[in-house]
Order: sequence, then C-alpha cells, then structure tokens
Amino acid sequence: MACFRGNCDEFYGEVLLLDERKMTLTAEQGFKKSSKAAAILNQVFSHLDIPDVKFFGLRFCDGEQQTHWLDPLKTLSQHRDLVGPPFIFYFGVKFYVKHASKLKEETTRYQFYLQVRQDVRQGRLPCPPASRPRLSALMLQAERGDRQEARPPDSEEDQEVQRIYKSLRGVSRPQAQRLLLSLCSSLRMFGVSLFAAYGENQTEYFLGPTPVGVVIYRDKELVGKYYWQRINKIHFKNETFELRTVGRNGAETSFFFHTLHRSVCKRLWRSCVEHHVFFRMSELNPSPWKLKHNRLRLHSSTQSESEYPQ
Repeated sequence: MACFRGNCDEFYGEVLLLDERKMTLTAEQGFKKSSKAAAILNQVFSHLDIPDVKFFGLRFCDGEQQTHWLDPLKTLSQHRDLVGPPFIFYFGVKFYVKHASKLKEETTRYQFYLQVRQDVRQGRLPCPPASRPRLSALMLQAERGDRQEARPPDSEEDQEVQRIYKSLRGVSRPQAQRLLLSLCSSLRMFGVSLFAAYGENQTEYFLGPTPVGVVIYRDKELVGKYYWQRINKIHFKNETFELRTVGRNGAETSFFFHTLHRSVCKRLWRSCVEHHVFFRMSELNPSPWKLKHNRLRLHSSTQSESEYPQ
C-alpha cells in the first residue's frame, strides 16, 4: 500500500475505505493533530453506518512502510510514527471473527466481506487450488449477481469457475457474500497476522495472533498453536518476545523468540495483547471485565505489569 509524506502545516488527510472509496479529512471539519484518533474513527463509522465498531480500526504507514493501528485513546500527535500531512489512513477489520458469515448486522458483515475479498486479491489469504474455482465463482455472484457475461474460458480452472457461477444463479448477493465468508473462514490463514522472528539456533519462524490464539510457522508449516484460554503471559524486552502458556496439567511453559528490531518486537507484542484481550473479553459471562481462568499478565520492559481484574 502506498504511503505519502507531506510538508504543509494545514491538516489534511484521507481515509481509504474497503470499497476503494475515499473520505477526506480537513481542518474545516474540525480535525487537527491534537484531535483524538477516536474522532476520526467515529466519523468513518458514522459514514459507513456500522453499529459493531469493535471489530474495525484505522491503520497508517510509518516512514519505513511499516503499518500501525491508530490508538483511539491517543491524539494523532501522540502517534510518533504517523507521517503527514497529508495523513493517509486505511480502514479495515482489526479483529477477525472465526464465523464471520454469522454476524447479525448486515453492514458489519458486508465490511467483513470487503476485507476478505481484499485479502484474497492481495495475496494475504492464500486459497488452496481445490477451493479456488468456488471462491472465484462466489466473488462473481457477490459482485454481479445473475448478470452473467458470456466469455470463452481461458483455462480448465476458468471453465470450472464459470460452471459453478452458473449453478449459483438465483443466489442473492448478500447470500453469496455469506457463503464466501464461510468458505474463507475455513482457510488456514484467515485473520492471521504474522511477524518474522527467530528461535534457537537462529531458526526463522513466523508467528502472530489469530481469532483463536497464537500460531507459529516454520518453513510454511504450522508447528505451534496456542489458544487464548491457555495463554497467561505476553511480554517483550528489547528484541525478545515471550509467550507463556498453561498446559492441561497446570504446568507453565515459556517460549522465547527474537526479532531483528525492538520496534518489530513491540508491534508483535501489542498485536498479541490486543487480540488476547479482545477475544477473551468476548467470551466472558456475565461480567465483560472478568476473565474465566488465570489472570493475564501483559507487560513490556517499559511499563509496570498490569493485570485485568477477576
């Protein structure tokens, strides 16, 4: 994604939406660098008429083309890596849900569909060859409906796509979107955010949060999967990341990884912390601020340990 740097003093920004439209942010609208990021988020949510705001956020690129999520509680000026003006933000799903097709609110589900469609098109969500024709056909039905255009197939896969597309005649666009979300939710990399890190003997791994926990890959193979319920400590110090889990017998095990830069380690830590809190809180009953199992210890080397109340 492109990021832009500007030198003008007057506030100006843009929000790139998932349907490829843009929202303009100007000083005349009351925005300035001292504005809370929540003000921009609220503007976007209002524009898109999204009731389930908890799933979404705004990203931005820093000067090294690394992406960060805006913290709604901070002002824009408190985001030290924010480049601008012009300020360029990217609206998207921050917290994927395992069964996105079952989301009740249609506008929320539609934004999930747009995000997943973008993930597929940009290669962030790989699809196995056996599932590609159905996925492509569902995309066609979701975008065109029954308005099918006759064109000669270029390959056997394209011929299969057209066959499945014809079989979907009569399926409404919203239903096709649901079916696409259901299919994509079953893919291995759905909602996965991976960070490069190194383990023992400088072995390269890729790890990060998912809707169900933290996954660890080595040579593109899944070698570890730790569910949120069994993670009780997430910590980083300098370039070292620690993930502590509780086994079925109650024994604790810590896994250590190293990143090339402290900034990468901090982004990995923050991403895991935010996902852990979000998905554990969504499980709680009856109080939304009560953890079912162990207290989660979340901290970095620069802040005191904080515990979420039981």
